[in-house]
Amino acid sequence: MNVRFTVFHLAIFQLAIAFSGFAGAQASATSLETEGVLTLLEEIRIPARDAGVLVEIAVRPGMSVTKEMLLAKQDDTEAQVTSDQAKTELSNASRLARNDLKVQLARKAHEVAAAELKRAIEAAERFSKSVSQSEIERLQLATEQADLQIYQARFDLKTAQLEVDTHEANLRLAEHRLQKRTILAPSSGVVVEVMKQAGEWVEPGETVVRIVRIDRLRVEGFLSAQQASAKLVGQPALVSVRNQPDSSTDVQGEVTFVSPEIHPLNGMVRVWVEIDNADATLRPGLQATIKIEQ
Repeated sequence: MNVRFTVFHLAIFQLAIAFSGFAGAQASATSLETEGVLTLLEEIRIPARDAGVLVEIAVRPGMSVTKEMLLAKQDDTEAQVTSDQAKTELSNASRLARNDLKVQLARKAHEVAAAELKRAIEAAERFSKSVSQSEIERLQLATEQADLQIYQARFDLKTAQLEVDTHEANLRLAEHRLQKRTILAPSSGVVVEVMKQAGEWVEPGETVVRIVRIDRLRVEGFLSAQQASAKLVGQPALVSVRNQPDSSTDVQGEVTFVSPEIHPLNGMVRVWVEIDNADATLRPGLQATIKIEQ
C-alpha cells in the first residue's frame, strides 16, 4: 500500500491542521470526529504487454468498463501464425504418439525369428547335422535383433509421447503471446485517459489507458495520536459528504487503515475510511466529515 505524501495528501494535511482543534473538541466517549477528503481507491495505468502497432482503441474517456472488457488491440498477425503453427505441430506429434505400429511389427518379427530358431534347434536334435551350427547362430542373432527392435520401437513411441508435452508447452507459449496483443480491463472502472491512438507503435510497459475505480472511494482524514489506535481498523464510520454548498450526503463506511506514523509537526495520524459509491454520485475531491464509532 502506497502511503507517500503527494500534493493531494498535502492538501488533506493542511485541512487536518485547520480542523485539528475542531476534531479534538468534537470527540466524544462513543465516537471520534474529524474532517476528510474523498480520494480514489484505485487508479490503474494499463500498459502494453508486447511491442507492436496498435490497430484498435475500443474505449474513450468517460466510458465505464467492466473486468475483462476489451480496451485496445495490437497487430497480432505474426502471433496468430505462430499459434496456428504450434497447433499443427501438436496435432502431428499427438498422431505419432498414438501410433504403435512399429511396436507391433517388432513384436511380430520377434515371434517369427523365435519360431524359426526353435524349429532349427528341434531339427538339429532330431537329425544330426541337418542344421549347421552357423545357421543356428544366425537365427539366434536374428532373434536377439528382433528383441532389440521391440525395445527401440517402444523407446521411439515414448519419445514421441514426450514430444507431445513439448509441443503443448509451445502452444501455450504461442497462445500467451497472442493474448498479450489484446489489452483487457483488469477491473471495473471509468476510463479517464487514453494515452495512445490506433496506428501508434508501443513498447512493453507503455501506458495505453488509465482507469479509475469510482464504485468505491477512500476518505482520508487525520486524528490526533492519542485518538488514532490500530484497534480502529474495521470499525464502522459515518461519512457526511458535502456534495452541495448547503447539503450533504451520509454514507456508511469502515476504517481500513490507521497510519503507524505520527507527523512530527502537529502530532496527527492519517486515517482511511472506505465507502461504497455504486451510483457514482460522489467524486474524489469532495470534503467530508468522518465520525468513527469506538
